[in-house]
Amino acid sequence: MRNEGDHLVPGVVRQLLSPDEDVEARYEMKGAEAYATPKRLIVLRGGQTTTIAYDRIATTRDVAKTNAWIILAGAALFFFGGTSLAFPAAGAALILLGVLVRARRVEIFVTGLKDPVVLDGAREVLGPLAQKLADKRGRPLA
Repeated sequence: MRNEGDHLVPGVVRQLLSPDEDVEARYEMKGAEAYATPKRLIVLRGGQTTTIAYDRIATTRDVAKTNAWIILAGAALFFFGGTSLAFPAAGAALILLGVLVRARRVEIFVTGLKDPVVLDGAREVLGPLAQKLADKRGRPLA
C-alpha cells in the first residue's frame, strides 16, 4: 500500500521498497534526501542510494559546528575597518551570524561500514531525523 505523498518519492527509491513497505517520512538535506520506512533509512545522494537498516545502526552523533570563516571575516572587519562605523558594525553582525548559525551534521555509524554515513543540513530537518533514528533504535543519541 502506498501513501498519497508517493509522487515525492523518486523511482530509484520506490524500486527498493517491498510491497508492504511505505515511506513514513522524507528529509531533504544539503546534497541528499533521506526516506524513512518502518524498517530502514534510505539515503539518496547524487542518484546513488544507501540503505541503512535501523537494527544495524551502532550509534549516531549529532554535531553542530560554528562557521569559523564567517567569524574571522567579521573580526577582521571589526578590528581593521577604519574610521567608518559601518565596518565595525558589519563585522559585529558577521561575528554574531557565525556564532548563531551553526552547520548541522548527523553521523550514522553502521555495523559493517568503515566510515559513517554523514548527512549535512538544517537543524529543522536533521533534528527530527536524529530523533527518528533514536526512536527506531530504541537508544538515546550519543
